[in-house]
Parts: sequence; C-alpha cells; structure tokens
Amino acid sequence: MGSPRRFLLLGAAALAVAFFAAACDDDAESNDNASQGSVDTVNAQVQELHGDVQRVEMMHALLALSTLGLHDMDEALNGGGAIESSFIPNTRAAWRILALTDWHDDVRADAEAVRDDAAALLEALQADDLEAAKEHASALHDSEHDFSGAVWEMLETEAGVEEPGGSHGDDSGSLAAGVTPNTPAADGTPPGGHAGGDDTPSADGLGGDDHGE
Repeated sequence: MGSPRRFLLLGAAALAVAFFAAACDDDAESNDNASQGSVDTVNAQVQELHGDVQRVEMMHALLALSTLGLHDMDEALNGGGAIESSFIPNTRAAWRILALTDWHDDVRADAEAVRDDAAALLEALQADDLEAAKEHASALHDSEHDFSGAVWEMLETEAGVEEPGGSHGDDSGSLAAGVTPNTPAADGTPPGGHAGGDDTPSADGLGGDDHGE
C-alpha cells in the first residue's frame, strides 16, 4: 500500500488536471464564440458592401440604358422610318447591359424579360425584318420604360428619398446636354470600335463583335 502522502499527491494532481481541462474547455468555447462572432461580423459587412456595390451598378445600368434612344428607335421604326445604322449596336448594348448587370433579386426576373425583348429586336434588325423590328421595338421601349421606373422607385425607397412630383418620368431620352455617354455612336461604331468594321453579330444574334478587324 502507498503512503497517505502519496495518495494526497495523486489526488492533488488529479484535481489539477481536472481544473486545467475545465479551463481549456472554457477557453476553447470562448475562442469558438469569438471566432463565430468575427465571422458573423465579416459576413454582415460583406453583405452590406455587396448591397452598396449592387445599387451603384444598377444605377449606372439604368443611366446607360437611358442613353440608347430606345424611345426614338421605336418612334422612328413605327413612324415609317428605315432601319438605321445605330439600331443594331444600340440594341446589342441594351441586351448586354441587361444581361451582365447584377440586378437585385426583386427585379431580376423583370430584367430578364426586358433582355428577351432586346434579343428579339436584335434578331429582327439583323434579319433586316422591318415589320418584326417595329413590333419588337415597341415591346422593348415599353418594357424597358416600365422596368427602369420600377427599379428607380425601389432604389429611392431603399434610400428613403422621394422623387419630386411623386412620379417617374420618361428617362428614355439622352442625358443632359453636354454629357457624352459611353455608348455606341450614331454611325454604328461602338466605343473602342473601328469605323467600317464588321458589326454583324453571331448567328444567335447576341454574341457579335462590334469591332472591326
């Protein structure tokens, strides 16, 4: 048998180990809680940043769409006019803006519907089908107008501001005088493109190259 002193030492050691293990458990739990809190904070900050970036991206997209003359295109085609050289690159630009913008979930489906209208018009213009172009130009004009108004209203509501007059006007014209938007030129040459280049998109009507060789 061991001496009482040995049993006391063994008992004290056992208590020390148990205390140390409990302390480690508490520290681990505290560290886990702190780590989870840090992750949650970072996630919240990322979500907030994404929302800010998305709002700016949508505003830029709406402003770009407003420079493409979709209203004037509709009136020109349905007023007896011919297909002008700017119609294909401007319609393609509209499709790209609608397809590539990170739209808010609440308006994403509507953006896809307007994009489909732009695709239909682009195909008609490429086929030089004036009657189909008239129909699709009207559809795109109307759907883009309604869509832009709805998105502006959503953005204003989120920002807590109200448009003077309480309504959304027709933004389908150009920007204020003196502002030169980065959109396809009236002669059909897109930004960065080359005059006289091949402006015919690929067979699907959507992936054409606006740049000359």
